[in-house]
Amino acid sequence: MWILQGIILGIPQGALYGLMAFGIAIIFNTVGVMNFAHGHAGMIAAFFAFSIYTLTHSLIVSILSALIFGYFLGFLIDKLLKPIKHISHGGMLIVTLGLLMIFEGLSVLIWGTDYQSFPELFTGMPIIINLGENILVMPINDFWITIIAFSIAIIMAFFLKFTRLGIAIRARAQDEVGAEVVGISVDKIDSIVWGIGIMLSSLVAVLIAPKEYIHPNMMVNMQLYGFTAGVLGGFSSLFGAIFGGIILGVLEKIVGIYISPDFQLSIILILIIVMLIVKPSGIFSKGFEGRV
Repeated sequence: MWILQGIILGIPQGALYGLMAFGIAIIFNTVGVMNFAHGHAGMIAAFFAFSIYTLTHSLIVSILSALIFGYFLGFLIDKLLKPIKHISHGGMLIVTLGLLMIFEGLSVLIWGTDYQSFPELFTGMPIIINLGENILVMPINDFWITIIAFSIAIIMAFFLKFTRLGIAIRARAQDEVGAEVVGISVDKIDSIVWGIGIMLSSLVAVLIAPKEYIHPNMMVNMQLYGFTAGVLGGFSSLFGAIFGGIILGVLEKIVGIYISPDFQLSIILILIIVMLIVKPSGIFSKGFEGRV
């Protein structure tokens, strides 16, 4: 029974890890950049949402503002990195680490270091599943977070599979030169992909804000788990990264229940090492064509 409860509690958290991994993976697959500032970009958007909320007292307006802000922040990052996009893989990693420190410094300069509260997106009675002598409980906020995460994943699947822009993104990811030959603007696609990736990080940030509070380091662990989900599911498979996040969230809760919450992070890091040794392409990826 405890394992079922762990699964129910782990799915919402895993869905967020999956969205985080998807945002990281779509930038990595398309542009070839492993963005270490991904979480901090979402953190900046969460602070922006907090500022809008204090002005409007509208949760919907503040969340939509954060998503729009996140998209244009990603667009701006791409424009800033465009002149150096052909530097080495390691060099670009260092650049994104620099962006991480810039975002952290800006957040402290503008909003300070105090923890800011953000209201729950959904309130109400938890969902209770009666199994005779035992019951399973899912908080209503976690339920809707799961619905939102899966809905976004389905929307992205249709977008990438059936729209002209989605097909152009996949073409650019497969072959940059070939995409240019058939008339696809690689620079434009890169900007859009950066916008989508950072917008997903912004969504994750506002979804976890009620529990984590908004502060400069609120997305550090989320980014770590996002990378882990990508390694587990496969960075070369966008939707494998989402399923990797769900598996990761469930494993995290089960470890917390049956072993100890203190060992959750350690066991997850061990899992990364094992996966990189045994199957570096990830569970859901057929092959690995890049470097993480």
